[in-house]
Amino acid sequence: MSQGKKDEWSAFLDSELEELLNTSAADLLEGKDVNALRSEKVSLLSAARTEAGLRRLAAAKAGVAKNAVAQEAKTEVIDIQKARAFVQAAMNDPRYTLAARKLDEMSDEDVLRIYRQLLQLQSNSGA
Repeated sequence: MSQGKKDEWSAFLDSELEELLNTSAADLLEGKDVNALRSEKVSLLSAARTEAGLRRLAAAKAGVAKNAVAQEAKTEVIDIQKARAFVQAAMNDPRYTLAARKLDEMSDEDVLRIYRQLLQLQSNSGA
């Protein structure tokens, strides 16, 4: 559409909007059943609210499912000896920089935390 036609169309729409805004409610509703219109609009609003609620529910269910999968991954049982061996191997791997610590003096929680971090690093780097 050329710029001239767009301007004409825009001017037409502006004039129609102005006329609509300046028309009284009584003129707009002339010959209409106000109660029927009200009932129709309430029905449309109710349907829209229901649809919005269903969409929010679907989004919430998807979020819960995603969190459940993530939680299952977090709660898997990890053999602490395997985790310690993995961390020990990572300490000798030049790809990782770990603070000098004695692995046997670290708590199980620290070893598991470092183990998970190393696994995340590996998955992010594609190693």
